[in-house]
Amino acid sequence: MTISCIIIEDEPAARDIIEHHLSHCHDVLLCGSFEDPFQAQTFLDHNIIDLMFLDINLPGMSGLSFLRTLVKPPLVVVTTAYPQYAVEGFDLEVVDFLVKPISFERFCKSLNKVKERLKSPEATPMIRKITVRADKRIYQIDLNEILFVEACGDYTSVYCTDKKLTTHETLKNWEEKLNGYLFEKIHRSFLINLQKIDHIEGNMAIIGKHKLIVSEMYREKLISQLLNKNLSFND
Repeated sequence: MTISCIIIEDEPAARDIIEHHLSHCHDVLLCGSFEDPFQAQTFLDHNIIDLMFLDINLPGMSGLSFLRTLVKPPLVVVTTAYPQYAVEGFDLEVVDFLVKPISFERFCKSLNKVKERLKSPEATPMIRKITVRADKRIYQIDLNEILFVEACGDYTSVYCTDKKLTTHETLKNWEEKLNGYLFEKIHRSFLINLQKIDHIEGNMAIIGKHKLIVSEMYREKLISQLLNKNLSFND
């Protein structure tokens, strides 16, 4: 299971420490890092994530006040230099409370708590689906069924585990739809599901029988993402 997360932290040094700790956690994907709750809200309006690292002292609105505004918040790990807020944080059912400076050992313990919470039945997320208009029909497709999306002019072909759908949408539209999920652009014509890649061979991404070209400008980022997910590749 890959855990998607964001960071809301206005101190660059503290943000760097959390990002550094996350770089060593191959089953956690950082989807965004924000300096204030307003930037984060814009992201959350269009994306679903599993976990939020939330500072308390933030510009414009405190982290705990921001948390109270969310109707369906993700799991939350509070980060702060002020331990006196711990009781209030736990009243809001946060998973953990990390006091700065945050050691890697303490950080890992917090992530383990998150994983345990995600395993519980009440925390199991609903299957994420997306609506696709194709072939004069409207489909509900599980995101996990999508292998990749290929651009064909003003149209796109959506390759799924059991079918191929042609839609009257651009690849840019699909990038916006799938932003925040485990999809990456690897070429001007391809948007790929990271979880479906078998391996990378040279400048090709292999998904089953499909061999997709990886442009040089996207290759380094793609390999970095795969390594962070603990997947293998061949040069």
